[in-house]
Amino acid sequence: MKLTQLIDKSLLLDLETLEDNRLVKVGAIFQGNCLEKKGKFSQGEALRQLDALAAPAEFVLGHNLLGHDLPILQALAPDLKLLEKPVIDTLYLSPLAFPENPYHRLVKDYKLIRSGINDPVADARLAAGIFADQWEAFAALPEAKKEILSFYRYCFEGVPTDILSGRGIAAVFVALGAVRITENQAFEVFQRQVAGKTCETGLVMAAFNHLLDPSCRPNLAYCLAWLQVAGHNSVLPPWVRHRFPDVVPVLRELRDIPCGKSDCGYCSETHDPRRQLQKYFGFEAFRPTPAAPDGGSLQEQIVLHGLADRPQLAILPTGGGKSLCFQLPALARHYRRGVLTMVISPLQ
Repeated sequence: MKLTQLIDKSLLLDLETLEDNRLVKVGAIFQGNCLEKKGKFSQGEALRQLDALAAPAEFVLGHNLLGHDLPILQALAPDLKLLEKPVIDTLYLSPLAFPENPYHRLVKDYKLIRSGINDPVADARLAAGIFADQWEAFAALPEAKKEILSFYRYCFEGVPTDILSGRGIAAVFVALGAVRITENQAFEVFQRQVAGKTCETGLVMAAFNHLLDPSCRPNLAYCLAWLQVAGHNSVLPPWVRHRFPDVVPVLRELRDIPCGKSDCGYCSETHDPRRQLQKYFGFEAFRPTPAAPDGGSLQEQIVLHGLADRPQLAILPTGGGKSLCFQLPALARHYRRGVLTMVISPLQ
């Protein structure tokens, strides 16, 4: 299916509401036919007209429909037929299409100032534009990464509707040519695409267990997307961490917890303090003094604890290399999971 065909089959939708979830504006477009409600209007009549416009549509497409617009419609009019249609939510697709820059707000270029009035019809059209950008990003994946689309399809197909309506999202990947794969094939795709980027032991424990549970699979889709750009200026949007809470513990298990096996290339590199010292600062070894109780470098032992995220109190004399003790773990932790480290300095 082509992009234009998919958009042509979709109702473009955007709502504006007040804090009490009352509708103040409705904007919808289907095949050139437009419904716009603002000012004073009958909410019941507006929803009836919206449902009539949506009747021939196969999909409902918009930005943050699953988290905002559709729950409001569900509360106001649970009998609306459009609520039964598959949803293509551009908010949910952005971190998958643009893991390094997962913008998740509509760029409302029709507003001359930030406080300008929102236009739901224009926002519905903007959502279609964002979807076109996402489609192009997915279609442009190199051949070796095309299998990721099948993995995404697998993750969103069959998700219980009380957790997330993933039918529309899965349909996007079907339209892009993603084939249906089995549970074992999904694990193999994940394994190939994150090779060298995660602990091998953690991979088996975290990834395979989540693939067994349909309600947990979307978490792995966002994990895989982020792992494609891990270690760079990648961003895991706060809303992903909020709506898919298993993403953070899975990434922690995959990247933060060392397995201790010498044949695990990822852990041998990222959890080795000397290798990290060479990588970030170019030094071959830590300061030999002050010495630790076992005669080794106290500085190295402090860094080792920091790399493992273990609580500690470390006291070093002036000139003992204290700054490195928090700088190196901070850099390594940012590489591993994109996390920030806060340093509180009471020197002044």
